[in-house]
Amino acid sequence: MIIFICSLISFMLFLFLIQRGTLQQQEESLALFVIKSRTPSLTRMMLFFTNFGKALPTIIILLLLYALPATRESLAIKAASSVILVSALTYVIKRIVRRERPRDHRLVEEKDHSFPSAHAATSAALYGVLAMNMAHLLPLAVLPMSILAVLVSFMIGFSRVYLGIHFLTDVIGGWFLGSAVAALVTVLL
Repeated sequence: MIIFICSLISFMLFLFLIQRGTLQQQEESLALFVIKSRTPSLTRMMLFFTNFGKALPTIIILLLLYALPATRESLAIKAASSVILVSALTYVIKRIVRRERPRDHRLVEEKDHSFPSAHAATSAALYGVLAMNMAHLLPLAVLPMSILAVLVSFMIGFSRVYLGIHFLTDVIGGWFLGSAVAALVTVLL
């Protein structure tokens, strides 16, 4: 429950800072730094991670969790619930906040609003549930699986900043929202 409360408070803080425009100048400076660091190989890697965070790979992972008897009863239901809930919340929040995406230096195009990043929120919700619930399945693999979950979620979120379609606070807000949902679903289910 502590993860839920801390993540929710942090999400609300980022929402407040975005609404006030407090971090806009720092975000634009960071974006320029990231843009100047682009290389062809890094771009290919970031395109891989951004595509890995899309709907189809997420659905495939959920179906695999459902197909495995060891994860079907608890983990698949929690993961699917977490992804569905965070997707709905992200959809609604984007329409309320209506933050415009960065305009310059995009390597891919997106049409929806920017805050929160749905890729970051969904990855944090999915991989957060996996990390929070692996103890009963693979007790010895909890730490490596948790590190892998955080790393994959980080790369998916950061790829959005690298590709020029999100500000860093969009991604961090998405991670906090996804973590809050993952923690809530874990506690409730």
